[in-house]
Amino acid sequence: MTSSGHRDDHIPALLSATAVERSLAASRDRCWQQHRLTPERTARPPVLTASELHDRRERVSDLLALSHGEVQRLFELLAEQDYLVLLTDDAGVAVGFRGNEAVLDACAAAGVHPGSVWSEDQQGTNGVGLCLLEQRPMSVVMADHFATSLSRVSCTVAPIFGAAGQLAAVLNVTTLRPTDHATQSIVRKLVAASARRIENLYFDRRHSANTVLRISNQVEFCDVAVESRVALDGAGRVLDVTPDAQRMLAAAGTPLIGQSLAAMHGLDDWLKGTPNEHTAVALDRGRLFVRLQAPAALRMTRPSAQAANNDVIEHLSLQQIVGHDEAVAAAVDVARRLVGHRVPVLLQGDTGTGKSALAKALFLDAGGDADKFVAVNCAAISAELIESELFGYRPGAFTGASRHGSPGRLLEADGGMLFLDEIGDMPLALQTRLLQVLADGEFVPVGAVRPVRVSFALIAASLHDIAQHVREGRFREDLYYRLAGATVRLPAMRDREDRIELIERAFAQAAARAGRPAPAIAQDARRAMADYAWPGNLRELHHAARFALAVDTDGTIACDDLPPLPVGAACPAGGTPPGKRQRITAALVQADWNVSAAAKRLGVSRSTVHRMMRALGIERPD
Repeated sequence: MTSSGHRDDHIPALLSATAVERSLAASRDRCWQQHRLTPERTARPPVLTASELHDRRERVSDLLALSHGEVQRLFELLAEQDYLVLLTDDAGVAVGFRGNEAVLDACAAAGVHPGSVWSEDQQGTNGVGLCLLEQRPMSVVMADHFATSLSRVSCTVAPIFGAAGQLAAVLNVTTLRPTDHATQSIVRKLVAASARRIENLYFDRRHSANTVLRISNQVEFCDVAVESRVALDGAGRVLDVTPDAQRMLAAAGTPLIGQSLAAMHGLDDWLKGTPNEHTAVALDRGRLFVRLQAPAALRMTRPSAQAANNDVIEHLSLQQIVGHDEAVAAAVDVARRLVGHRVPVLLQGDTGTGKSALAKALFLDAGGDADKFVAVNCAAISAELIESELFGYRPGAFTGASRHGSPGRLLEADGGMLFLDEIGDMPLALQTRLLQVLADGEFVPVGAVRPVRVSFALIAASLHDIAQHVREGRFREDLYYRLAGATVRLPAMRDREDRIELIERAFAQAAARAGRPAPAIAQDARRAMADYAWPGNLRELHHAARFALAVDTDGTIACDDLPPLPVGAACPAGGTPPGKRQRITAALVQADWNVSAAAKRLGVSRSTVHRMMRALGIERPD
């Protein structure tokens, strides 16, 4: 809008070079004067315990799930340049990650871990900390960081706002490659656009029961990244508004929430009519356009716990999943035969029990090609996108469609296997279309007129009780009976008879992936893990094994090598065996708390000493 001096584009404001310098200088002053930090002695970022991190992720589970697709898209754009994509909550705690293994390991050595805290008062000048304060896209490039230990790292960030314009999260991309401000200014536009898409999806999710106005400077409304949002009640009063819409539609300092947007901008007649999703109204000399999105148009799917967690279980063989639990072995044996004859299978079980790993293992066991295993998480894709995602579309099928069209996941699975995770969250209308595909072996892509024939094996999975969904009218009974004849229920870790064997295999596999011999497991650690309930099931177990191997230095896994959650819940009272802690503390004291010198004394790397200090709660004295 020009009359009140607002910008024409809707990407969050990007700082000029001079403004960046001012922001960095002010941050460094705060580090010295307010936070009492020094560049050479800034401690490694604190890391939350597993239970604390789980609680943090639960608080933002909707946002994590909705961000999944955009985080993946951003990662694919930047993966060749070795970027890590990171999402933090509103306190700077890293709750979501996406990166290849080499980048993840390198960033972990720099202190970028799940659960690490990146506030300015803890880590000095850094991208996330600065974004929390300034709430706009930023770049902190290499030596811009206050801590010397971060001088190889470059971070570009953008805020994601939630209800009433409050900061909800920070989207961050990090690289250890040498770079400069000019390059990061380009990256910053990508990150800001991704943050806006997530923000708008999150807004739509929160206001699925309300009328939402979408505001854009593009009459076609073809890119969510340049849109902003306003939610209205039945009387046309503003219930919620994104920060950019607040800036565009209200005078400076005037809150928009509670006001009548219709009266302010002369939209009374339009709102009282029956505008549909394709109605556009020009505001302010044709520079902005408004599209009404009625409540019925917002059928956002409920995010699943698995989609909210970026981490995945390691690739497991069929035997590693089955173990020696007789009930599991019998059910999987039936599923193996059915998959070989292209009979649909339904997997049921809690989060982390290995449903996706079992689906792929069954397919590979039947001689399938790994490239033809196509997985779709029905809970991580909005209802507006899932149809085109599954069935594909022809060029120009809808506004914003790729000019090349899309084959869709069903066609990609032709000749292979389609794995539909969280099928209980699939909209009813799409359940009908899927049933027709299973019955007829063909479907019509969006925007097409001729059917396409396909043949694939199908495995569906859900942590929900699908039979209960049928009784509640949320899942088609006929589709359920096509799947339920071959239901495999994966028990939780706490109910498995072979949990000790699963624990040993998890550590052996983690060691093999790290290029190390399988470690011995001390009796106290073995007893602790056997008694622990493992609420996160196989996924939690495999992460615990990787954690323990990372902090272990003597080839024996003891209680003090385990993550905080298993230790706190299951290790004997009286606590951690003192040997390792005493040895590390003694080396640090002898080296006058110089971590590099202590690492040489211990015969390990500097990053290993830092990991052990965090795991054992060893803190440098002031």
